[in-house]
Amino acid sequence: QNEATLDEQHRQYAAIIQRESMRLSSLTKQLLLLTSLDQASYTLKRNEVQLDAQLKEVIRIQQWRVTEGDLALSYKLDPIQINGDAELLYNCWENLIGNAIKYSPPGGIISVSSTIVDNFVEITISDTGIGIDYEHLEKIFDRFYRVDAARKKDGTGLGLSIVKKVVQLHNGTIKVDSEIEKGSSFTIRLPLNGEIV
Repeated sequence: QNEATLDEQHRQYAAIIQRESMRLSSLTKQLLLLTSLDQASYTLKRNEVQLDAQLKEVIRIQQWRVTEGDLALSYKLDPIQINGDAELLYNCWENLIGNAIKYSPPGGIISVSSTIVDNFVEITISDTGIGIDYEHLEKIFDRFYRVDAARKKDGTGLGLSIVKKVVQLHNGTIKVDSEIEKGSSFTIRLPLNGEIV
């Protein structure tokens, strides 16, 4: 083999090692977070969170992935303050918006909205991505569960487990509507004052 071929192989191996290192690092962080959230004594670090600003921040940080994936992302966010754990809620939006981007083909559309209904805030994150088969819908929040189509993508199978746990800790609910090749829509409903739904 000539030197150029060996250099290219080294570059490929280095890229694989870097990707796997990042995946394992992410897996470790997510496992530690889930283990921590599972503790009966876990206490939310509650503060007033400006939800619309937080969602905009996540969108802004993910914008390069939207552009790179040739996607369109729109949002309609009412100004909303909620009593909650800012860091955990941020993780929640990061996971859901990240998934919408990851599983949407070029030309796909992602929309994010937040509004107040009675004494609750409703956050909806929708996409026109690959969708989830009905038989998998109930299992997607299970740890390490990944739908076949998703296995081709980098992931740990823990993101949605964390999302559900965070929502439950905030006395909220999460539901998903999805159709294969048409997309998915996740709706989170949280009490504004942190009381039980």
